[in-house]
Order: sequence, then C-alpha cells, then structure tokens
Amino acid sequence: MGRLEKNFIWMAAANIAGSFFSIALFIYLARTLKAEAFGSISYAHSFIFYMLNFVDLGLSTYGVREVAKNKERVSEYVSEIVSFKLLIAGVLFVIIVAAAFLACPSTQFKVLMAEVALLLFAAAMGTDWAFQGQEKMRMVFVSFAATTLLQFLLIYIFVKGANDFLKAPLLYSLAAFFIPIAFLLHFRYRPKFEMGYLKQIKRYLSSSIIIWSIAIFAQVYNGLDIVLLGLFKSPEEVGCFSVARRAVSGCTLLMVFLANALLPRLSSTFSNDICQFKSATGKFLKISLFLTILVVLPIIVLSGPIISFALGGEYLSASLPFKVMALGLIFVFFNLPFSTGLVAAGFEKEVLKQVLASACLNVVVNIILMPKYGMMGAAIAFLLAEILALIWILCAYRKNISVCRRS
Repeated sequence: MGRLEKNFIWMAAANIAGSFFSIALFIYLARTLKAEAFGSISYAHSFIFYMLNFVDLGLSTYGVREVAKNKERVSEYVSEIVSFKLLIAGVLFVIIVAAAFLACPSTQFKVLMAEVALLLFAAAMGTDWAFQGQEKMRMVFVSFAATTLLQFLLIYIFVKGANDFLKAPLLYSLAAFFIPIAFLLHFRYRPKFEMGYLKQIKRYLSSSIIIWSIAIFAQVYNGLDIVLLGLFKSPEEVGCFSVARRAVSGCTLLMVFLANALLPRLSSTFSNDICQFKSATGKFLKISLFLTILVVLPIIVLSGPIISFALGGEYLSASLPFKVMALGLIFVFFNLPFSTGLVAAGFEKEVLKQVLASACLNVVVNIILMPKYGMMGAAIAFLLAEILALIWILCAYRKNISVCRRS
C-alpha cells in the first residue's frame, strides 16, 4: 500500500473516530442535562464554532501547503502561525466575554460563554495541519481520537445531572488543550509577536484569506437554499428538504476530508515532480468514481426506502429532490480532485471565482423556481450550480495547470 493510500485511510479513520466519540458525547449530554441546559450549551458551542472561522483565516490550509513544500521550516511555520492565531483568539475571547457580561442578565450564561470561549485558544494552538503537511496523517488520527475520547471520558465521569450544567463545557474545553500542548512541544514552538514576524504573517494572509473566503462562501452557499425555501414554503417542506440537504452535505464533507489528505502530496510535487502530481490526482479521481458507485448510485435508486427506513414515511416527499441532489453529488465528487490541485498549485483565486459563480447561479435559480416548485426547485438549483462548478474548475485546471506544466 502506497503512502497516499495510507494517508486516505488515516484521515478517514480520524473522521470516524472523532465522529463516534462526539456522537456518544452528544447523546450522553442530551440525556443527562435535559433539554434546557443542553440547549444552552448547544447554543454557546454553535456560536463559538462559528467564531473559530475567524481564528483560522485559512492559515491551516495555507500551512499544509507550505509545510509540504518546505518541511525543514515546519517549526518556524508552527511558531509564526500559532502565535498569530493566539493573538486573534485573545482578541475574540475578550470581545465575546465582555459582550456576554454586558448583555446577558444570567450569571450562569456569562460563565458558560467564558468556558466555551476557551475553545478559541485550543483551536489556535492546534497543529494537525503541520502533521498533514508532513504527510503524517496518523498523528491527525491521534489528535482527533484522543481529544474526543478524553472529552467524553471526563464528562462521563464528572457530569451526572443537570446540577453539573457548568462542569460540562469547562471539561470539554480543558480536554481540548492536552494534545495541542503536546504537539507544540514536539514542534519546539516559540512565541513570536515582534514586528518582523507580523510582516511575515501579512504575506501568509495574502493567500490564506482567499482560501478562507472559499470556505466561508461554500458554507453560506450550502445553507442558503434552506433559508430561501423557508421564505417561500411551509416549515414541513423545509424540514423534508433539510433531510436531503444534510445528507448531501455529509457526503461532501467526507470528500473534503479526503481532499485534505491529498493536498500535501499535490503541494510538494507540483513544482518538481509532475508525474507524481498527476498520479495523486488520478488516484483521487478513482476514489471519486468508487464513492459514486458506492454512495451516489444507491441513493439515486433507493432514496425512498432509505428515507422511509431512517426517518419514517412523513419525509418521503424528499425522495425525488434527494435523487436530483445525488446527481449533483457526482459533479462534486469529480470537482474536488481538480479544485484541490488548483489550491495546491497556488491558484486558489480560480477556485474562489468558481465558488462565487456557483453561489450566484444557485441563488438566482432558487429565486426563480422555489415559489412554484419548492424543494424540487432547490434540488435543480443545486444540480445546475454543481454542473457549472465542474465545468469552471476543469477550464481553470486546463488553463493554469495543464498549460503551465507544458511550458
């Protein structure tokens, strides 16, 4: 088995392990804390997880790419990027805690927000991206599995009822620090806050902000159709469409996770070994074909029975939109090998243009079709947007990479 295949397996294992313990923790807290306390924690976590986007600013993906190209500088990259993230996390922490203490009358909620906001620092200290750049994906697995397992064990041991409401978020946040601290020691992290370092970070941000924008616009684009459908149709139809939308988003996230395993290999080989670059892209395309056969075709053929078995007959109206969106998934699966190659080669602006174009088409078609066709219109809009995305990316790939490598 080659190194690339091992990378895919370790990244998939990291995703599975992290998801398993996270789901177990979700179920335990929901049952132990009851609805009101659990709802408060969920709200606080949702808000902080959104704010994590502003801690990262695309620097993790940028770091993967740069470490892959220059592994000898990994300690410097870790010191520079983590220091800047900690600076951003500190500013956000002060703003969030101050806003909570000024705006919230409940003392419990103020403490809750402060406890959950500690996750900003844990995320800033994370160095999974550095191991990805070195193609040491087993360490990413260790990080995901160990952190989520520790979070589950601490909460299972110390949280026994609603009276332990404030223990849960504190333990969850504290458990998130152990692995990042150990990894920082491994990389010989040195804090860097002097002016010369800030100029270096400015150069990093010129690329990372574009990568960050791709992720942000993709998040908005993937959730906007549900919001628009809610303006035109009933909550029942929105609920049914959400089933199809969430399932499709889950499949897309799996592919994005696998793309992260491919990114370092593409980054390190683009300039000096185009044969390996093409070979890695070809292997990802084979995985896309395999997942199309394994995941997409069963959805197209069996969407009705799948929905009925998993959720019950009241959601069966989502069956046809689910089929149409599954067709769109085929284009997503075959888009990612090429868009990942563009990012690895430094052409992330082309991917951003594609995301913006697809988002605009999606919104326009939704506005035209949703009033009459409801969730079926939303499914068609998704399909058309993904067809445009693949065509756009293939043209950009041919223009910027195929031509570049021939010259």
